[in-house]
Amino acid sequence: MITARRGLFWRFFHASRRMKIVTYFLLFTAQIVAYTAIFHYAYPILEKKSISWPTSLLFVLETVTTLGYGELLPFENEITILITIVMLITGVILIFMIIPLLLVPYLSSLFQWAPPRKPPHALMGHVIIVGYGELTQSLIECLSVAGLPLLIVVDEPETARRAAQEIGTGAYVIWGDYSEPSLWYDAGVRNAHTTIICEDERTSAAIILGIRASASGRIIAVVDKLSLDRYLRYAGADYVLSAKHVTGQILARHAALTTHIDTIIEETLMEQFPGELPPNAATKLRIINIPIVRGSRAAGKHLRDLDLPGTYGFSTLMISRGGHFRLYPTGDEILDASTMLFLIGQVDRIEHLVATEFMPRGDQKELAIIGGFGDVGLSAYHELTNLGIECIAIDQKKYDITQVMGNTEDEATLREAHIEEAKFFIIALNDDDLNIFTTLIARDLNPDMRILARANEPESVPKLYRAGADYVALLPSIGGQVIGGVVLSDIVYVILNLPNAQKVVRKKVQTSISRTIEWVERKTGVRIVGIEGTSRSVVSPGNDELLIEGDSLIAIGYAADLKKLIDIL
Repeated sequence: MITARRGLFWRFFHASRRMKIVTYFLLFTAQIVAYTAIFHYAYPILEKKSISWPTSLLFVLETVTTLGYGELLPFENEITILITIVMLITGVILIFMIIPLLLVPYLSSLFQWAPPRKPPHALMGHVIIVGYGELTQSLIECLSVAGLPLLIVVDEPETARRAAQEIGTGAYVIWGDYSEPSLWYDAGVRNAHTTIICEDERTSAAIILGIRASASGRIIAVVDKLSLDRYLRYAGADYVLSAKHVTGQILARHAALTTHIDTIIEETLMEQFPGELPPNAATKLRIINIPIVRGSRAAGKHLRDLDLPGTYGFSTLMISRGGHFRLYPTGDEILDASTMLFLIGQVDRIEHLVATEFMPRGDQKELAIIGGFGDVGLSAYHELTNLGIECIAIDQKKYDITQVMGNTEDEATLREAHIEEAKFFIIALNDDDLNIFTTLIARDLNPDMRILARANEPESVPKLYRAGADYVALLPSIGGQVIGGVVLSDIVYVILNLPNAQKVVRKKVQTSISRTIEWVERKTGVRIVGIEGTSRSVVSPGNDELLIEGDSLIAIGYAADLKKLIDIL
């Protein structure tokens, strides 16, 4: 019983900051009282002089606070001096414990800025983002091109305070209980352009059921498991998106030779509402990513040797190598197995381009290993098998596929999965440290293999590249890009988020504007790399090329410059 009471007191003491402060002040007071009594009785005996209680208290306070002394000095007895020294040491230590460790943090919390429960004014046509994390930050960056008002809604004041500090002026931040209708009324859900819910599936379902009747705009639910989408649709979500599902697709498309990367938003929309959008084939220009494969005609050559513009009508937008990107590369770039090209050209020329320059010569077996068969790994598996690539998964759980049971960071397990023969290795574990270590082992076991890894934190991206990854997909960034693309689909298509904070977008000319490319670029600061019209498709248009209503421009620029482009068009 006594032990249980002590444990209860210990937990209570350590759980309450106020209890700690009260306890330390009581100890400090007891210390002053004890020293005053000791000094009052010891001073007459040691120094042969009488002293009153107020004078004894004054001396103790002068000692503890190090203010100095009055007429009591000098002392004649060394014991008095020792008592004074003890007072000085213990008093100073206790003061320095109370002030910096307890009092300052407590006072700081009392005077700390309290996050608001409602925006400073009523919002119209805004985007509400429920929840805060890396995905939210990426989403805010993606939505910045359109200039829509953004409102972050969270359920904890500490989260709201952190979000406001990190986002700054990029968005309004409020907090409240998700189950309270007043929170959504204050958030203006009735007048919102879109509401994006980035919470767990249970919380998301409850929020959707609570706001569906009053929300006039679209509701997007972001989930981990895409298999749960039907429940959230039933609750009232218009779109159910999974950042993990799309990340798996992106990893697979960067592994093998594919004919598109700029259609992921359109494909996502088509999956949500088949038939509402024109088919992908209607897009005459397409941005594609081409990994340089050993054994292909392009491997080992300079970029200029391929003569992509003259022979195939393709322009090189960007080159990627080991995590480093370069826009508009020169012809001096040597293409090796660590290189990936981002090209823009006409759809009907892609097949000839890929078959001639980038397909490996001879009948080579393509084997892919997928490390971690969660949501990301499953999505990559479906994408690769659809391309006709044989896949072996490594996971500790049993699945009805070709699989090796075990851990990806185990060398014996990797050898059992035929890592020496594999052409691709997609590392899709939900732990960045495991992904980094697995990349190190895999690169050592197969130096020629193409390694593609998932990352959850931005800090892990350069580490994965240094460990030997050829491509790293940052899950929050990809999720933000896809979700933002769906939100902005009626304004602008965000094709790529570039590492230097620029973006590649597709924007339709919606007004009658007889202006040249040179005028638009000078006015906005963007670079126009392609034009799609009803009767033409132009790659790298000249300065004198005229824009007409109905044209779609593919442009590269920073968010502020792209805003100008959207306003003009």
